[in-house]
Amino acid sequence: MSSHLQQQQQQQQQQQQQQQPQQQQQDLPPHSSDPEQELPRVLLALQTVYAPNAAAANLANTTNNAAPFDRRDVADRYLTSFQRTAVAWIVCDRLLSSESPTTTAENSTLRTQRQFFAAQTLHAKCLSDVYQLPPASLPSLRDSLLTHFISHAGDSVRAPLENRPANKPLVTRLSMAIASLAVQMGWNTCLTDITQNVLTPHPELGPAVLELFRSIPEEADSNRLVLAVEEDLWSYRDMLRNSGHVVLGLCEHAVQSISSSSSDVATTEAVLSCLQSWIRIVDMDPKLLERTALLPWMFDLLTDSNRGGFELAVDVLVELLRTYPSDRRGVEGLVRAVIPRVMTLGQQQSNGSSPFQKSVLEEDEDGMRGYCRIFTEMSESYLSLILSHEEMNQASLVELVLQCSRIPDTEIAGITLHFWYRFVMGLEELEPFEYRQIKIDAFAPQLVRLLEICTVLLRYPVGVEDLSPDRLDDIEGIRLYFADTIEDCCRLLGGEVVLRATGDPLQEECRRVATLPPNNQLADWHGMEAYLYAIQAVSMYVPPDEQRVIPFVMGLIPQLPEVPLLRATACQTVGKYASWLGMQPSYLQPLLPYLAQGLSMPKCAAAAAVAIREVCERCNSLGDSVLQLYDGIVAAREQHRSSAGGTGEDFILDLRNELEVLEGVCKAVSSKVMNDPSVINHLAQPIINSLKAMASPECSPSPKQISAEVCRLTTLIQHLRLPRPSSQQATPGTLNRSEFILSLMKETWPMLDALSQKYPRDFNCGEKLCRLHKHALRECGSVYYAPLLEPLVEQTVKNFSRSLTSPYLYLASIIVSEYGRNPAHSKLLYDMVASLSSTVFNAFRTTDDFTAHPDVVEEFFFMAGRMVNYCPSPLVQSSLLNSLLQCAALGMKLHHRDANRGTLNFVENTVSYSLKLRSSSSLDANEQVNIAALEQAILAEGQPLVVNLAQALLGDLPAYRLDSGSGSIAGVLFYLNQLCPELLMQWIQPPLIAAPEHAKSAFLLTLHNRVARDEFNSSVRRFTAVCERSRKRKI
Repeated sequence: MSSHLQQQQQQQQQQQQQQQPQQQQQDLPPHSSDPEQELPRVLLALQTVYAPNAAAANLANTTNNAAPFDRRDVADRYLTSFQRTAVAWIVCDRLLSSESPTTTAENSTLRTQRQFFAAQTLHAKCLSDVYQLPPASLPSLRDSLLTHFISHAGDSVRAPLENRPANKPLVTRLSMAIASLAVQMGWNTCLTDITQNVLTPHPELGPAVLELFRSIPEEADSNRLVLAVEEDLWSYRDMLRNSGHVVLGLCEHAVQSISSSSSDVATTEAVLSCLQSWIRIVDMDPKLLERTALLPWMFDLLTDSNRGGFELAVDVLVELLRTYPSDRRGVEGLVRAVIPRVMTLGQQQSNGSSPFQKSVLEEDEDGMRGYCRIFTEMSESYLSLILSHEEMNQASLVELVLQCSRIPDTEIAGITLHFWYRFVMGLEELEPFEYRQIKIDAFAPQLVRLLEICTVLLRYPVGVEDLSPDRLDDIEGIRLYFADTIEDCCRLLGGEVVLRATGDPLQEECRRVATLPPNNQLADWHGMEAYLYAIQAVSMYVPPDEQRVIPFVMGLIPQLPEVPLLRATACQTVGKYASWLGMQPSYLQPLLPYLAQGLSMPKCAAAAAVAIREVCERCNSLGDSVLQLYDGIVAAREQHRSSAGGTGEDFILDLRNELEVLEGVCKAVSSKVMNDPSVINHLAQPIINSLKAMASPECSPSPKQISAEVCRLTTLIQHLRLPRPSSQQATPGTLNRSEFILSLMKETWPMLDALSQKYPRDFNCGEKLCRLHKHALRECGSVYYAPLLEPLVEQTVKNFSRSLTSPYLYLASIIVSEYGRNPAHSKLLYDMVASLSSTVFNAFRTTDDFTAHPDVVEEFFFMAGRMVNYCPSPLVQSSLLNSLLQCAALGMKLHHRDANRGTLNFVENTVSYSLKLRSSSSLDANEQVNIAALEQAILAEGQPLVVNLAQALLGDLPAYRLDSGSGSIAGVLFYLNQLCPELLMQWIQPPLIAAPEHAKSAFLLTLHNRVARDEFNSSVRRFTAVCERSRKRKI
């Protein structure tokens, strides 16, 4: 069957190979190697893409040398393929020249677009296609690009004077092309040459030259750069590192040229952009930055957020702080130069407010964000100084960050949160303990104020009820970060201190709200909600006997105003303090009705359901109460179902929330079940009745209804914690967990079987049924569940044959893993796998069939892999193994990460099992048969697999799993090399013929030396990296 699949695939590939050239001939005209012929075609294609109306008008005048492009998509594909040709170098050079030919319908916009296309193409080719040119021609290409750069940069300078827009994107792209070419040709004197040959004769091009200098390190750092010799890049980067003084000198000269009377914003921004790029990418000597005149100039820009270049100056300073932290060697002078200047931006001066304080007073959002970024970044980068034993007035810097956290805009204040996290972590890591405590005590006042600030920032905005769901999600995400900061403070200050810092203000807020008129009290709930949110965030650090704040909170909750968001937070608070309530049961009784009422409110139902589950988990006295609560839910659901005509799918309580409650009920009554077994029937009977009704032939339940009842049954099996048969808690004669599950599954089996046939192809129904069987099997235990094994296998095979959905294959994998070690079940398991495999082989006859069902492919091969691991003998001794290996050769070609992983997992398990047998010193008769069968199968089917693996390394097939986890390309090759090195070498060399020679030789040497796994993985990664770069050159 799988041989038939291979034949089908080969036929499809041959057809595609025959059809593709024909289709290309029909759609695209051929490219010419003659620039005189290719240039008119490219011009017309560009006109079709950018000015289709003009192209249509010009189509009638098309000569034989220019191909007609009557469709825009054809023209676009033609231009894309043109960019990969060698003739593109000359054509694009001509397109950039001012003497390039024009078309009759051309206008200035089309000319601009065509020139940008040319620059973009040259940039891409300078990154990866330089191999198309002889090395001797590179200086000529460089000179031509510089000529175009001077011409178009000069035009951009003249454009504003002539009242027309400047083409800055074109100048930027030309800068990137020159910078890429500089790396390719090892132009180590590019900085001084450009300064002497471009800037000196054309001083008006200063901003453009700075743009070019900015591009030089960026292009050297590009992951798209493909070099013939990788080592050349390292020497080029060393040159950049040693040329920092040249760039700084040029920037200083540009700054001096800026007139003091009129700010040159273009030059300012060009200097800052260039400086940022070099600081970020080039590891310049910090002493150069310490001494440069650019530092005081930049800080002068930062004193006024309204000045041109302020935001870029912030970016540069943040980059400088991040690149040169205080714990780096050799930065002491730079740190001494930076700290006082930054503090001047934030601290109040004798002559008035600081720039930061001014921006806060004026509510200048850009200013506040910029200063907040600076202060936060400096605090993070200089954290080692903040935590130092030497007194340097560190508290003043922490105070600046605290002031930033106080900014009312939560987005800006949130910038500081990562510092507070690192600050807490740094204090926790201080040694010895005595010194740590001294530091914590020193910063405690600021941490307490941080708590107050975070609580204020937790408040919902006024009118939050009217916000869109997306905006509300954003607010909730920010609130989580502030809550995490409050929790972090607990690790330093202790839970009780933090609880009082949030609980005492809550009491004051409640007293304040109580003094308001009744009509205003309902609208003024935001403060109380924020304090409750903060209190629930510290629940892990509050002692279970706390008596100052939590009693007040629990007494307050039932009296809160009926506001959905407030009620949701109150419910969450109850759940978080479930352990405390378990020790203080007197507070619990008024809260349970409060939680139950919350279930009927859509905006707080989820919080109420989770809270009920958490309370049930930790409180032992709730059995009857929550049982009555769930009875009420069941009764309400049934009543709603009756009134809704038998569906009940729009019941007010969402299924997910109901399952949370049911899980809690199961845990709450588990201790009661041993004394009162009727509780089991109390919970199970409504589910059984519903399943029985839906399974009847005259009933037509929806897939959603079936899934819901199956989920309820699964929850009951998972969370009703009866004693296990071997447990000391199990009393002879009483029902244990395995007996309960087995009895329940036997009773519901006919119903589940009937329901599975009603919607055999519904994925969700199948997934829920398989999940039920998985949990029933694992919770019961494979030994006790054995009476249902044959019906389970039969149902799995039957349902998969009807549905062709992956959940049944996953269930089969679970069955194999649970029973595979028991020889008594080997034949049954093999028959199951063989039947499932037959269904797959019959259904998936073409590559398209495999591609359309990647989840089935994934689970099918994971199942086969588990069979090899747990129950190998019947599989490896059958012809099915060969068919599976043939099928795997097809599955490995799928462009789907998980399907690829499943396929490789099976192949790796098979080869590693064979190697395990070969390495064993003592084999029984059955294992000797196994190893012979395995080696025969690998000998017969191994070569196509190895060819696929080689093509994946070369980049011609998917390589999602290179060397990670179980089931990877490196893993299969490594085990094959240990098992049959000569065969592997024979199989892998032909497909690797297209690989770069030096990389192929190194990789084959690794195979020959049979190195350790880690070294082998590294070799595979290096080989694929070289092949990827080689592919980029050829594309």
